Amino acid sequence: MTASPSKWALPPVTPLTALGDLGEQIATNNGQSSAVTRVRGPRTGSDLLFKCYKRPLDDTEADRLDRLVTFGRSDTAAGRPSLEVLLARTSWPVARVTDHTSATVGCLIPMAPDAFRLPGGGFREIDTLARPNERFARNGTPPTPAQRLTACRSLVGIAAALEERRLVYADWNYANAFWNPADHSVYLIDMDGCAQGTGTDVHQPGWEDPLARPDTPADLSTDRYRVALLTARCLTGTRNLAEVLHTLADPPDGVPAGVADLLLDMLWAQNRRSRPRSSALLAALNDGPVVRSPVARSPLPARPAARRTTAKQPFDTPNSTTRVVDTPTRPPAQTPAPQYQAAWALAALFLVVLVIVIIAAN
Repeated sequence: MTASPSKWALPPVTPLTALGDLGEQIATNNGQSSAVTRVRGPRTGSDLLFKCYKRPLDDTEADRLDRLVTFGRSDTAAGRPSLEVLLARTSWPVARVTDHTSATVGCLIPMAPDAFRLPGGGFREIDTLARPNERFARNGTPPTPAQRLTACRSLVGIAAALEERRLVYADWNYANAFWNPADHSVYLIDMDGCAQGTGTDVHQPGWEDPLARPDTPADLSTDRYRVALLTARCLTGTRNLAEVLHTLADPPDGVPAGVADLLLDMLWAQNRRSRPRSSALLAALNDGPVVRSPVARSPLPARPAARRTTAKQPFDTPNSTTRVVDTPTRPPAQTPAPQYQAAWALAALFLVVLVIVIIAAN
């Protein structure tokens, strides 16, 4: 769990020179940042990172970042439950970093806990969960439905905490969420881009809000769609949107019907403003009462063509060894019935005799 705000000795606005010599670079040219580097200054601690922006923030964006830092360092009781979730499960910004001209050149963020690391280095991204059990079975035991639910509960808990503060994250995708297979918890990064009410939309392929115009900012409805899509993909082990929708419409064992209904409402509502809140989805994931308002959904898209498998396995079969072939099923070649085989043989014999008679006549 991330330490309390009082741990950070550096001020909310920290000069770059206070960071000392920068250490290991762990990411480069990723989104809005040119580099993410360990910091090694005497007052920085061992688990802080400096996220350097590709270009300095303007004053409006700097003020937005200051509000996030102030909220993260707050010791007041107001909003404390949601703050505790965000401090424990996200890389909430610790300080805004300025250069010698007072321009905002980056921010300080906590390092994700080691529990989310891969054995060979790096972090385990949540897209590991967005695959069917047979893919897991090639390299180990697939997660059970209960474990998938636990991971989704952790993920949606972060979304609900953000929504309670009317904070828009916008950048829900596989790369920004890490997954811990030991306790199936989730950790979210890139929190310094959060904005109050509306924010810059992040147009990641495959995560587009189907009911939002490309030129409009992201809002809470955008977040509800994207967190529902990420949750549904991890819960069902399916990536294709149409396949996800049809799987939720007829949920397999291990996917609660109330959760599936809410996800369909969030993903396929005709009016984006009627999408249920993330808190309602979290309550359903926690086995609480499912409170649903009437939501008119669009017709489901056509389901993708079925793919051939050696055997059909249920969703929650452990160690499934189903082999998926990425070609459509074709009907087997037809063998002529015996009576037709005999008819063809007689016709061939007649033709041979006719040829012999013609040759003899000449």
